[in-house]
Amino acid sequence: MNIMKQLVYILLTVLIFAACRRDNRQPLFDLAYPNFRFTIQAGESPVLPGAYAIRGVATNINFFLNQNNTDTSAISEVSAYSATLRCLDGFDYVFLEGISVRICKDGTENCTPADEVFYIDQLQRYPEDDRIDLLPGLRNAKRDLFRESVRLEIVVFFAFSPPANYASQLDMVFRAYR
Repeated sequence: MNIMKQLVYILLTVLIFAACRRDNRQPLFDLAYPNFRFTIQAGESPVLPGAYAIRGVATNINFFLNQNNTDTSAISEVSAYSATLRCLDGFDYVFLEGISVRICKDGTENCTPADEVFYIDQLQRYPEDDRIDLLPGLRNAKRDLFRESVRLEIVVFFAFSPPANYASQLDMVFRAYR
């Protein structure tokens, strides 16, 4: 019986290591999108999320391709890399519960939760701060960032109503992979 347990542990260990694969993607270049400014208004209802849409955001894909001497056929994936939300007035975001940053085709329709590229939730568990580092999503944003322009939506979930107006800035970086 004891030998059987040891064999099971050894087999499970081998299977776990065999299942882990190395990331063979080769990073090509970063696509930086800084300075998206919007204002979270004082007294917004905490029941519904606040959605701040910016239409016609230029992707500048041709600039990035020319600067890095490549073309779209060499790119297999464009992934979210890093994003930061910062209060320009220095106030802490004590009223936020979560943030979802979404990009989608520029048009009249809103982005959906499936269009999320950056997020963070459970902000009430973290210390107060005027700067929030967002987590990258797993979505491949290649299809959207190879367009001329996209719709950017910042969806904020409130724990309670904002006590003042919060002039905010979102900075994002994506990474292109071979």
